Amino acid sequence: MTLTQIFTQGTIAFVEIRFFFRATINGIKESLALCSLYSFSDEQRREYSHGALHVHDYRGEDELCVIRVKTILSIVGMMPVPGTPDFYLLEKFSLGVIDTGITVD
Repeated sequence: MTLTQIFTQGTIAFVEIRFFFRATINGIKESLALCSLYSFSDEQRREYSHGALHVHDYRGEDELCVIRVKTILSIVGMMPVPGTPDFYLLEKFSLGVIDTGITVD
């Protein structure tokens, strides 16, 4: 499962990529991906959190689409909101590992 941020139809959307494939469209080979869409951000929660929290519904099998791989902007994380079926957006996540170059025996 790869969660990505894409640019499509003039807006940014979030999808879960199911699989990648190649196809010929109008005689041109294209790299494509089958995706499940997340809903757009819940504006009321976003305003309440002063733009810090972007909450989305996962639509799964109900909202499948095919995208060009070139529309992928970045990899993101969607973390579950405790006690709800919703997910919140987590960008630029990491393990927080820092190498200081110091070795402790």
